[in-house]
Amino acid sequence: MTLRGWRCGCFCFLLAAAAGAADWTDRGEYDLALAIRAEPAPKARLQLLDQWKARYPKTEMRQVRRELYLYSFQSLGDSDGMLAVAAEMVSEEPGNPVGQYWCAVLIPGGKNGTEETLRVGERAARTLISGLDANFAPARKPASLPEAEWQKQRAKTELLAHRALGWIRWQRGDYPGAQEELTACLRKEPGNAEMSAWLGTVLALEKQPDKQVPALWHLARAATLRGDGALPDRQQRQIGALLDRLYTSYHGDASGLDQLRTAAGAGAFPPPDFKIETAAAVAARRQEEELERNDPMLAAWLRIRKRLEAPDGAQYFETLRASPLPRLRGTVIRSSPPRRPNEIVLAMQGTAAEEVVLKLASPFSSQAVSGILIEFEGMAESFTPSPFALTVAAEREKVEGWPAGVSGPRPRQ
Repeated sequence: MTLRGWRCGCFCFLLAAAAGAADWTDRGEYDLALAIRAEPAPKARLQLLDQWKARYPKTEMRQVRRELYLYSFQSLGDSDGMLAVAAEMVSEEPGNPVGQYWCAVLIPGGKNGTEETLRVGERAARTLISGLDANFAPARKPASLPEAEWQKQRAKTELLAHRALGWIRWQRGDYPGAQEELTACLRKEPGNAEMSAWLGTVLALEKQPDKQVPALWHLARAATLRGDGALPDRQQRQIGALLDRLYTSYHGDASGLDQLRTAAGAGAFPPPDFKIETAAAVAARRQEEELERNDPMLAAWLRIRKRLEAPDGAQYFETLRASPLPRLRGTVIRSSPPRRPNEIVLAMQGTAAEEVVLKLASPFSSQAVSGILIEFEGMAESFTPSPFALTVAAEREKVEGWPAGVSGPRPRQ
């Protein structure tokens, strides 16, 4: 039922009821109703309605009177008054479609978020959904209304009901349930910025790592959309401020926010591979970039080790062994056999932790004291994850820094 249809139908229903004198308590009630119908000023009409209610509280025309109250409150922009009347309507007559409709429209975002109000709204929304087939049956379609418009009204009513259920679940802290309802609404109406704002807020409230990027996407869309379906300017600014705060907290600064707004403006949902770097990831990346500039061999080793320790480390090792390793540097921990070593155990990060076993095709003719630095190139030969050990095969000529005599040179700086 559209707002326009309800406004017109209200007085038409009153006039139709007036034809059956048995519905009126007496002539005085009938005359009072006609005076209400003739009164153009909403405030004056409300005063007359109050008189009607006081003089005829149990009239058979109670629901008609409530519809007139709704119309008058709506003319004044009094949504709280409308909601109170709609709640009365469904309380007395749960199947009343006018009351159901306005409860579903007005409860979301309203100031009265008590559990009783939420229960009324939930009951009204679920009744609206269950009654769609009956209320929008072909036999009930007005003859003058095109079928496409009739179906459009049905879809709008269903959307409003799910919107109400999403809001109600949100207020109750049922964030997964709210996400389900609001996602369904947004799929039906992708250009609805309000649904994007609500869904983004709910996802942010879940505080789950995998929900934060979608939350930022939906908030960015709500803050960006213009034209039909856009939020009012004040709400758009509020969502924009929330987006700025959450994005900066997640990413570490505002870099990339404009690109996010542009991308979100083009689609209701983020692509499956869409990502935003966390502040921790940004810091780690910048640290790696600095290390790459200052110590590329250590940076290369850290990348290799990180990949080997990942869940797919075994698969990565097969790729690693297919081509020569980059030039690397390590600290000698020990070597064997003592006099002509061909196996050298290295720490790669300046610690005593054994990480690489360097196997030479031919031995060195001299010993080396532990603690010296050597550089080498070679091929990955084998790998064990625990304890961590990468075995590298190398030609003696590809190793630099090994001492020419027993005493050996000073460690390389």
